[in-house]
Amino acid sequence: VGRNMTAIESGNDIFVLDAGFQFREEETPGIDYILPNTGYLEERRDKIRGLLIGHGHLDHIGGIPYIIDRIGNPTIYTRRLTGMMIKKRQEEFAGAPVTIREVEKQETLKLGQHTVRFFGVTHTVPDSMGIIIETKFGDVVYTGDIKLNHIDGEPSEEEHEAFSIFK
Repeated sequence: VGRNMTAIESGNDIFVLDAGFQFREEETPGIDYILPNTGYLEERRDKIRGLLIGHGHLDHIGGIPYIIDRIGNPTIYTRRLTGMMIKKRQEEFAGAPVTIREVEKQETLKLGQHTVRFFGVTHTVPDSMGIIIETKFGDVVYTGDIKLNHIDGEPSEEEHEAFSIFK
């Protein structure tokens, strides 16, 4: 758990998926948290088309106040609850204002030269979502963290519906 940040680069577009931090562990005495290394993104900030956040746990949003300026303050695409959590953290840290674009499950956007789609996933925090980035090499699917709600070993109706997009 932690340091959740993935960058997908295709052509002239970079998509950053989540911006969390890693919590301290036994092996890191005296450290409160560890942030992702953003050096590569800082050098290519003009190619970043968005920061896409799957859900609001700190290991997915905790790094935003520390790194958002360094990567060019891109628009954050996320669900309503997660967006509210991000705004609250920015206020607490007296951080730079962020631009948040709320998205819905099953919404499709054009970011740069790519199509980005969203889908709902079940997790321990409401409004969690997965992300699909369509590239010429195939789709990149990012589920983020999911919690499957199987009933007697069978996926629930909600899960069947959410993952039916992959049939």
